[in-house]
Amino acid sequence: MRRRHPGLVHLVISLLADRKLRAWLFILETLILCGNPNQSRAQDIDSTVHDLTGGGVSEICVFCHTPHTANAEVQAPLWNKLASGATYALYDSTTIDGTVLAVGSVSVACLSCHDGTQSTDVVINAPGSRGIDINGIALRGGNRFLDDPSKPDFLGTDLTDDHPIGIQYGGFIVNGNKIDPDFVGIGEGLNSSNINGKLRWWVDTGAPGNSPGVRDKTDLVLYSRDNGGAIEPFVECATCHDPHTDQSETFLRIDNTGSQVCITCHVK
Repeated sequence: MRRRHPGLVHLVISLLADRKLRAWLFILETLILCGNPNQSRAQDIDSTVHDLTGGGVSEICVFCHTPHTANAEVQAPLWNKLASGATYALYDSTTIDGTVLAVGSVSVACLSCHDGTQSTDVVINAPGSRGIDINGIALRGGNRFLDDPSKPDFLGTDLTDDHPIGIQYGGFIVNGNKIDPDFVGIGEGLNSSNINGKLRWWVDTGAPGNSPGVRDKTDLVLYSRDNGGAIEPFVECATCHDPHTDQSETFLRIDNTGSQVCITCHVK
């Protein structure tokens, strides 16, 4: 029988109990996976249109993320791109009942490529040593603009023909009532929880493998924003789209057969 080593077992347990160590191990694993396009993962952008490698650049993650010198103004994880600084014209309708704020930074992250104001290969921190340029550096020549109005990946700065973003979720309760009765509310699929010390919101989709009441990647995520001093759920680009999924060409969080994405939030 193989002998056990209590001291070694105790050391491993102690290390696993260290939250900071676990967090760094997770980051290290993520960077390793991102740097290896041949690594198999359940959720991956390899070979999708979000895989911008080529032209001498082999790192997948670098086009959006960096472990150092991230753009702190954009609240997307370790964001490696400049915000375009564009002014956006937003969708408007007489049926909108919720508050509309300026485009949130999680949507600004998406629009930093999709508004067509800068090339998709412009980053702050390029691969290798001394690749930092706070004004942006183009990894592949700076000519990879999404600027063809005939293609769905080009949104431009006129978003009046697109789903509202930066808008208060209609199923939120204000003064005892939903903002809009035609939205899913608390007890109907809308959930909130304190995650890592911050209030988070989402709408359960019931997708395969989805756990009711637990925020999953296949739920529609709502983003907590300050609305006059109150932290409330708002719809942003990443509410419906997950840039890291390969489920569909449009990166929807769930399959939209039967308008499932729409009726997850909208009562029709």
